[in-house]
Amino acid sequence: RDIGNSPRQAYNHMYKMSPTEFIMRDLSLLLVFLSNAAHGNVSAPTSSVLPLTISPNHSQLQLESSLQQFHKDIQRVRDLPTSSLTTPCWQVSRDSTFTKSWGYEDWERHQAHSLIRYARHLTSIFVSTTALNIAPTIAFVACWTMVLFKVIGKFSLNMSATKFAMTLTFIQAPILLLLTLKTNRALDRMLETRKAWGVLSKSTRTLAGLIGTHVLAHNPKVALLIVRYIAFLGWSLKASFRKNDDDTDMIRALFQGFPEERDWLLSSPSRRPIAVITRIRYLQSILVKDSSQGGVSLPPVILLRMEETLYDIETSVGICTRVFVSPVPPTYTRHTSRVLVLYMFLLPAALMGVGVTIVPATVTSTFATYVLVGIDEIGLEIEYPFPLLPMYSMSKNILDEVEKQMQMITCMPSTP
Repeated sequence: RDIGNSPRQAYNHMYKMSPTEFIMRDLSLLLVFLSNAAHGNVSAPTSSVLPLTISPNHSQLQLESSLQQFHKDIQRVRDLPTSSLTTPCWQVSRDSTFTKSWGYEDWERHQAHSLIRYARHLTSIFVSTTALNIAPTIAFVACWTMVLFKVIGKFSLNMSATKFAMTLTFIQAPILLLLTLKTNRALDRMLETRKAWGVLSKSTRTLAGLIGTHVLAHNPKVALLIVRYIAFLGWSLKASFRKNDDDTDMIRALFQGFPEERDWLLSSPSRRPIAVITRIRYLQSILVKDSSQGGVSLPPVILLRMEETLYDIETSVGICTRVFVSPVPPTYTRHTSRVLVLYMFLLPAALMGVGVTIVPATVTSTFATYVLVGIDEIGLEIEYPFPLLPMYSMSKNILDEVEKQMQMITCMPSTP
């Protein structure tokens, strides 16, 4: 029966059909074939649903059933209850933030007129995550300044040491250099991790396309199993580098029809991303067996491209692991903290030495603390980039792109 005038309509209708409707449709196609054979026309009717050339070992019904189950499993993942893994759990500022994927509206807001931008940033200081994190330190320095002025005034101590104030001024340049070097190194780590995720997204899309194009029609079960692992790869990486994320429910939802795969992955002794890559590589090795043993005859260039893509994925996981286990040398961080603490403690005395009164000295110390400690806090935040990266949207994008690859491949028009 006619189920659509275009491949897209046919595809959409196909995934709304129940298994019984699939069987009835194939029976009707078989009856049409037998009727044509009885009248001397022995050419089999072509299906308008899938333009792929099906291997003799796998029927059209098996392919369609496998695809239907795959899309159901993907939808089951999307319907999982709310958890830290399936929620955009970024550390969000109420102003513009790096911790989500940007669109046109974000860029227009970010590049607003300078006066509007400055006013928005200044008024959002009270909800700034950085300002809130350093607020206790700022309050402590303000209190220390007032206490020091009161004590010195009570005991009438002579603090007219202008040479001491000038010496403290010379120390400011090395402090700023320390903060700049530390922040730049932390920013490099963050950008390197973000670039690794970009390579991961591209490589998973490419590998899914290669599997769908060259393997799906010949061995749909193995092909869609590999594609499941590819779709899960982003979530497994997110769960590995965020403390409270648990991907157990997602594994059970995505591999519901593969209990052995599910149990193996849940009990794997290595990190989940490494286990996923290892399993994909093993499944690809099955595909290159002799076709008489159930393998798929693939051109060597395609096999090489698959392995190169898998190597890129492995490299991305390795970069994230290296950033996770290797911080900026803690000695550098400790030295910077000690220098900042000594500077903040001595700054009020230096201000008093040049004749500054208590109110201007408190304001100056507070502002200097906000600037210097704020830079140090930003460097510390981005040194561990995983809570800040939009890993939820990137993992969801990998899942969506993999499914779209299967949709596009299976609903393309037949080759003329």
